[in-house]
Amino acid sequence: MRIILYTGKGGVGKTSVAAATALRSARLGHRTLVMSTDAAHSLADCFDRPLGSEPTPVASKLWGQELDVYRQIDAQWGILQEWI
Repeated sequence: MRIILYTGKGGVGKTSVAAATALRSARLGHRTLVMSTDAAHSLADCFDRPLGSEPTPVASKLWGQELDVYRQIDAQWGILQEWI
C-alpha cells in the first residue's frame, strides 16, 4: 500500500493533482482510493459525479471519497480520546 498526501495553500491545485494522480494510478492497474477532506467538496467536480463519505466507484479500479472531518471527529471522538 502507498499513501500519497498533497498539502499546501488553498487554490494551488491539490485536488486537481490528487485526482489526476489517482486516475493515472488506476489506469496503471492499481486499486486506488482518492480522498478529500476539503469542506468545498471539489473532488466530485473533478470526476463530474457525486461523492460521499463512503468510497464511490469513479472508474475501473478507482474510488473517490469526500470526508466531512468534523462529522468524523464527532463520530470517533471516543476512540480519539484514547490516543490523547
